[in-house]
Amino acid sequence: MRLRPYKPCDGDIVAGWLNDEKTHAMWSAGKYSFPMTGDQINDRFDDGRDNPNEFMMTAIEDDGTPVGYFLLRNADWEAQSVHMGFIVVDSARRGKGNGKQMLTLAKKYCFEILGMRRITLGVFHINRRAIDCYESAGFVPFGTEDETFNFNGREWKVIDMECVRGDE
Repeated sequence: MRLRPYKPCDGDIVAGWLNDEKTHAMWSAGKYSFPMTGDQINDRFDDGRDNPNEFMMTAIEDDGTPVGYFLLRNADWEAQSVHMGFIVVDSARRGKGNGKQMLTLAKKYCFEILGMRRITLGVFHINRRAIDCYESAGFVPFGTEDETFNFNGREWKVIDMECVRGDE
């Protein structure tokens, strides 16, 4: 697996991994409408194109096939911190270590290329598989947000997690 910058041709592929409403909600927290489309992701790409503190990344197999996606945003160059979000792996590849592999590459990119000291992310408390994946990649919980997200009458809390260079 490798990382490369996101390209608009990835949009429809990534959208195809978010094909059920609950998975889509856990991924987007209501920031994208369901059903997901590549155009929605590409609109975000266009909006962030000139933002020096935002990076969309695609994980690819050795043959170039996209297998994962994430967004780095809110890069704070002085504090050496960046937030990772909209993390997703190809639905056919989940549960096979691909998420951990992608996160390991993302950490290397953030720490070694961007020079960050800290990476944060948020995950809903009901998304146990994602929490386990993040923990296996070296992220640890450090708090819970006060705001909740409502999905079909259920309140989801956001757990804040971080990975600090040298602690992983």
